[in-house]
Amino acid sequence: MSSKTISLKEETYERLRRAKGEGESFSDVIDRLLGDDEHPLYGLVGLLAEDEADRLRERSRAFREEANASVPSMR
Repeated sequence: MSSKTISLKEETYERLRRAKGEGESFSDVIDRLLGDDEHPLYGLVGLLAEDEADRLRERSRAFREEANASVPSMR
């Protein structure tokens, strides 16, 4: 694997060093801190069964209708 040399401010280096876990390289800690390129909500896909998702959609729709009804019209 190839590598690159970068320059850091001393304070940034110290923060990075403190964030390092035992056995972690600086590359490991940077990767951990930056996270995945994947959107964080992708991990939620498929957590609800379809019937649960339908109930959630219905409750959300009912809530929006109730909230809209309680707000005076701007017309």
